[in-house]
Amino acid sequence: MLVLNGITAVYGGIVLALDEVSLAVEAGKIVVLLGSNGAGKSTTLKSISGVLRTEDGEVTRGSIEFEGKRIDRMNPEQIARLGISHVLQGRSIFPQLTVEENLLMGAYRRWDKPGMRKDMQRVYQIFPALVHLAKRKSGYLSGGEQQMLVIGRALMARPRLLLLDEPSLGLAPKLINDIFAVLKQISDEWKTTMLIAEQNAAISLAIADYGYILQNGRTVASGTTDLLKDQATVKGAYLGLRHDGNALSQPVR
Repeated sequence: MLVLNGITAVYGGIVLALDEVSLAVEAGKIVVLLGSNGAGKSTTLKSISGVLRTEDGEVTRGSIEFEGKRIDRMNPEQIARLGISHVLQGRSIFPQLTVEENLLMGAYRRWDKPGMRKDMQRVYQIFPALVHLAKRKSGYLSGGEQQMLVIGRALMARPRLLLLDEPSLGLAPKLINDIFAVLKQISDEWKTTMLIAEQNAAISLAIADYGYILQNGRTVASGTTDLLKDQATVKGAYLGLRHDGNALSQPVR
């Protein structure tokens, strides 16, 4: 469904953020993008959704293809119309709008009102905590409730590909477990393909099918979740070391 072919991304024409990153996401799968803070995870997602262009960034080399169509030259609105929804880091809500109004904003491109009502009920079934908050202004929600809301709002667009940036950020351990359990449920029941950028390797690998690890804007390891669950593999990639303790100089695939 999604293929990144050796993309290089730069901010302000001079700051190198990604250096020939390649990855692939199969339809119906959950793929996780791991790495420490500043590894390039958010920039990778922004490159896919086109948001990078709004932050004085650009993909200067390589290509991004979604379902066989090149998208790295498109603007965010065009990319969204193709069925890609991006849940940004930091729970970007419309604080003066109610929960229900926020959810409806996720469906702004849709005209099928019966389908919208059905999907809103499905969101409430997945996140029952939002049911009694429907008329409350979202700015008064807790961090966990806001995270549920932004995921639900993205689902209202009926995305073919859902990009999630650090969904565990700032949440208590119990809430993190709940959020990732719901993401797995969404994948199974809605058949939504996902690419999740996350620092929490343990919780994200528990639901993913495949993973990539970034370090300093480069892919340093990739493989099935069974492979990446090997603590030596994950720790080595995070620390920039091979199993023999020497520094990584080339990407490991």
